Amino acid sequence: MRFRIRSKLIMAITLLIVVLFTFVAFLFINEKKIEMADDIYLNALAFSKLTASTIANNYDLYLAQGGFVYFNREMQDIFEQNDDIALVEIVSYEGEVLYDSEIDVDKKYQGEPRMIEDSFTLRQIQSEHVSIRTFDGEILYLKTDEKGNTIYVDENENRIEPLESGSLINFIVVPANERYSIVYGLDYHNLFERIEAMTMRIVYLAIFGVMLGMIMSFIMARQVTKPVSKLVKGAEKIATGDFKTRVYIKTRDELGFLGKAFNKMAVDLEASVEAKLYKERVARELELAAQIQNQLVPDESQIPKVEGLDIAAGLIPAEEMGGDMYDFLCLNDERMLMYLGDVTGHGVPAGIVGSIASAVFFGYCAEIDLKKLIIDVNRVLKAKTMTNMFMTLCLMEWSVPNKRFRYVSAGHEQLIHYKAAEGKAELTPAGGIALGMLPDVSAHVKVEEVNLEPGDFIIVYSDGIPEAWRSKNENYGIKRFMRSVEKWGNAKNSNEMKGGILADLKEFTGDYKQMDDITLVVIKRI
Repeated sequence: MRFRIRSKLIMAITLLIVVLFTFVAFLFINEKKIEMADDIYLNALAFSKLTASTIANNYDLYLAQGGFVYFNREMQDIFEQNDDIALVEIVSYEGEVLYDSEIDVDKKYQGEPRMIEDSFTLRQIQSEHVSIRTFDGEILYLKTDEKGNTIYVDENENRIEPLESGSLINFIVVPANERYSIVYGLDYHNLFERIEAMTMRIVYLAIFGVMLGMIMSFIMARQVTKPVSKLVKGAEKIATGDFKTRVYIKTRDELGFLGKAFNKMAVDLEASVEAKLYKERVARELELAAQIQNQLVPDESQIPKVEGLDIAAGLIPAEEMGGDMYDFLCLNDERMLMYLGDVTGHGVPAGIVGSIASAVFFGYCAEIDLKKLIIDVNRVLKAKTMTNMFMTLCLMEWSVPNKRFRYVSAGHEQLIHYKAAEGKAELTPAGGIALGMLPDVSAHVKVEEVNLEPGDFIIVYSDGIPEAWRSKNENYGIKRFMRSVEKWGNAKNSNEMKGGILADLKEFTGDYKQMDDITLVVIKRI
């Protein structure tokens, strides 16, 4: 047993060090590569802008007059100023290569005219702006805007995304004067040499780390095996039903703590049957509480029909009980109230607060003034709930005679308004403060109105949708949510829109654990 533990520790620590060094080295080298590539590009860009006119003047002064030796001497001085420039070409705006530093080494070129055949390169030569081409074939033009800032544009001077960090530049084209453009080819040998040297240093450090880890793991294994043997023998006695067994480990580290925990476990096992029964009873009570809460939230068949609107709604709790809630209060044939709330957290406490809020809204629903209704509900929640419990909420009203949709936000997520005529989704104004935080929220309450045209959708939701996670580092986000709304903008009814959004959300999250309640209400003007 000691040999197995010792071997596993050595292997585990060694593997951990190798993985850690590999991961850190990859990140570090990649970051340095991007940093150095950007430095080379920026230095080359500044150098090319600085020397382009000089090269053009030297061409007119020397090479055009047959003075190749003088011109070549000037070019050598220019190359010595920047090791990352491997090529310089002088090209006329007609596309003729007048000088090529890689070919015209000993004398001036005297053959047939050398013309630029590539149409994209020719457009770079003839442009009035500095341009670059990456090794991936991407072409970008640099332009100075009205504020004096350098921006990236395409050949039609439409603004485009800036150059991605770490991109390797093939060449830079700088218009020198009204006749010539200068082409600067970049060389990244210095970059690759430094990366290679850096990689070797990391390899040497990793080898040293692995050797040190093996020595440390060997020593640690010897200190672990003896206490573990005691724990194994104690566990064998516990397995026979001897709950009076105790293990004494005289260390102040985790193994000593484990010995104490083992002794406590022997005592706790005697009460395990009672604990199991208690757990089953709590689980049953939670199940009953969830059933009661589900009765407070209307299902599809319980959503009232109102003239001018098509409504669909659904709630997916993260646990047995959730903190989300919604309801539809059809007061008469001319007016309907709707709300969607999200209590802090989820589970039993949030479910209880949500149930209180549902009852309070039902009691105050006859109030005509939306602002006063929110203020009254807040007053009750502040008085009857704990200070650390509050809820965000969006209260909505549909007036049948006026075809008017109004809402009040109490610190809730912004509504998404899909405009059918434009095929675009936009966020409505946010505002308000969560209910239950302040005794009086009258200063924070504002009634907003949405111009809801036939075919338009209103999407009301809890933060469980935009904050749904696919991994520890990526969540769904409001932008992806709005794209899903636009994708399903041609849905025949609200239920189809709701199903499409939830399907997109499920496709995004996959099997990742649901961290918060997901509630969605879809309203379509018909």
